[in-house]
Amino acid sequence: MCIRDRCRAVDLPAGIPTDPNPRERNIDKMIYREVKQSLLDENDPTFHLKNKGITLLARTVRYSEDKRLATVVFDDGHGMVDGAHTYEIIMTSKEECPKFQYVKIEVLTGVDRDLVSQIAKGLNTAVQVQQMSLSNLEGKFQWIKDCLKGKPYEREIAYKENEEGAFSIRDIIAFLTLFNIDIFPDAERHPKEAYVSKAKALELYLNEMDGYKKLRPILNDILQLHDYIHKYAADRYNKETGGKARKLAFYQTRKRGKYRLVFLGEESKARLYDGALYPILAAFRVLVERDRESGEFRWKLGSFAEVKTFVDRVVPRMIQKTKNTSDNLGKNPNAIGKDDNHWTLLYQEAELALYR
Repeated sequence: MCIRDRCRAVDLPAGIPTDPNPRERNIDKMIYREVKQSLLDENDPTFHLKNKGITLLARTVRYSEDKRLATVVFDDGHGMVDGAHTYEIIMTSKEECPKFQYVKIEVLTGVDRDLVSQIAKGLNTAVQVQQMSLSNLEGKFQWIKDCLKGKPYEREIAYKENEEGAFSIRDIIAFLTLFNIDIFPDAERHPKEAYVSKAKALELYLNEMDGYKKLRPILNDILQLHDYIHKYAADRYNKETGGKARKLAFYQTRKRGKYRLVFLGEESKARLYDGALYPILAAFRVLVERDRESGEFRWKLGSFAEVKTFVDRVVPRMIQKTKNTSDNLGKNPNAIGKDDNHWTLLYQEAELALYR
C-alpha cells in the first residue's frame, strides 16, 4: 500500500531510521544549500511543491480518529528509502524554519523485504543529468571560465550538478542576461527570464551564445556590481532619505553572522532578495553600448568606477520605487520580480538619470 500526505516541517519527528537509504548525507553541496534556502524562505510557502519529499518503508500506518496524527510503525530494515538529505536539512533548520512550510511524506507498506534494496537503488538513481552539466561537458562555458581565470572568486562557481560553489553557472548566466542589450535593448522587453526561470535563461544563452560573448569585457564588472548593490544600496538610501532600508521587506538579514559577497571579497549584514535585486541590476543595462570596432559591449561612461558613481546617485530612488512596489504587492519580494511595471519604472529611472 502507498500512503501520501503532508507534514509541517517543524513537526517532523527526530529519529526516523535511514537504514534502507544507500547514500551518505552531505548537505553542504550547492544543490542542498538551495533546498535549505527554499525551506527557510519567509515569503514563499511552497516548499512541498518544489521538493520531492521523503519516502518511507514501514510495516503499517495508523491514523488518529480526527486524522490529524499519523503513527508510522517500522520493523528492522525499514525507514527512509529516499529524501534523507531533505530530512537532514529540515532537522538541522527547525529553529529558523517558518511554521507554514510543509514536506511531502510517502509511506510504502506491505513491501516484500527482497524488494527493499531495489526500491532504494531505483529512487536514488532516478535524477536526470542537468542541462548545465551537459553544457559544461560540451565546453559551452569555457569563455566564461577564461574570463574568471585568476580572479579570487574563480573557484566559487559550480559548473555541473553537485559541484560545490557559492554560485552556479546558471546564476552567472542570469546576471549576464540582465545586461544583454542584443536581446533586451530597451524598456520594450525586460530580461525577466533571469529571475523567473534560470532554466529559461540558460536556454536563451545556449541559443544566443555569440551575443552573450559580447559581454566578455564587462563580465567581471557585472559580477562585482551585483555585490556592490547588495552592500551599498541600503546606505545610499538611508543617507538620502533618512530611512532604514535594511528593515524593508525585500531585505534579508541574519541573526548571526554576515552574508559573503564573494565577488567583492567582503561581507554584508544584509542583502536584497533576488526579486528586488534583479530589476535594479537590469535597469543599469542602459549604461551598456556596443563598441563600433569590436562589436563587443562596453560601458557608456568609460569605466567601471564611473558606473559605480552613477549607481550611487541613482540607487536611492530605485530603492524607494522598490519600496512602493513592495507595499502595493503585499510586501512579497517574489511578486516584485515578476511585476512588468516595476522593471519599466526602474529602467526609466536609470535612463532619465543618464540623459538628464
